[in-house]
Amino acid sequence: MTPVSINDYLNKENPWTARLLGLTPFQKNRDIQQVENEYNLDKYAKLLEFDFKSPAEYKAKEFEQAGLHPIKGKVFISKGDEIFQTTVENARNTYYDLIKSIIKKYSSEHICELGGAYGFNFEHLGANAYGGDYSKNAVAIGKKLGMDVCEFNYYTENDYDFIKPDSTIFTSHSIEQIPDATVIINHLEKQKSKINYVVHFEPTIVAERTTLLGLLRNKYLELNDYNRNLITVLKGRNDIEILELKTDIFGLVPLNTTNLIVWKFK
Repeated sequence: MTPVSINDYLNKENPWTARLLGLTPFQKNRDIQQVENEYNLDKYAKLLEFDFKSPAEYKAKEFEQAGLHPIKGKVFISKGDEIFQTTVENARNTYYDLIKSIIKKYSSEHICELGGAYGFNFEHLGANAYGGDYSKNAVAIGKKLGMDVCEFNYYTENDYDFIKPDSTIFTSHSIEQIPDATVIINHLEKQKSKINYVVHFEPTIVAERTTLLGLLRNKYLELNDYNRNLITVLKGRNDIEILELKTDIFGLVPLNTTNLIVWKFK
């Protein structure tokens, strides 16, 4: 893992440099159709064409399709406001170690991952992991692999009924696809008797960011129409206790960093 400067990361070869400066127009509207096109009809439809036997093989193919060697490919990552260059393998292992340590702390009989695609995180969540995802093609891959996955839409209240009693809810870079998190928290409230903890590994706009990199992160989220208010929605509710909140703990993409948010219903 090699330390680098923000100039090494946001150089002229990185298309986000011009986008963040407003030199190249860029703006997404992250509605259901955007998610359908970007993930179900593109990313997971392409993966479904392959007949692999494990989630790891599908994940490796994802990196190949993104133009990266799944192990030795070089990527930029971040910890706080520090940026590093490392291998894909090291970046993913670091992220998975974070997941495992937090899930161990907030474990339940079942771990339910919302927006977990075909279940590639399940091996790090435990034997009783299950989940749901919007993409029909991702769910098809998961079922082919024998994963306990079903179709799930964050916006549909009845879709949350599949949550099992005595569950910890886990999300990893999936609520980022929902600009306003209010609907998610409201729907989870209907299932609160089944839920012990909720653990988020999620990007979201953080109003308290004041550094140059922090401000660029907020702008990146705004341009992509990613989540804007997960933290503020949770803080604004009297029926929720936030157990842990740590911002920018790790970034598989330095502009799109993971915040750790753990909470429960009172």
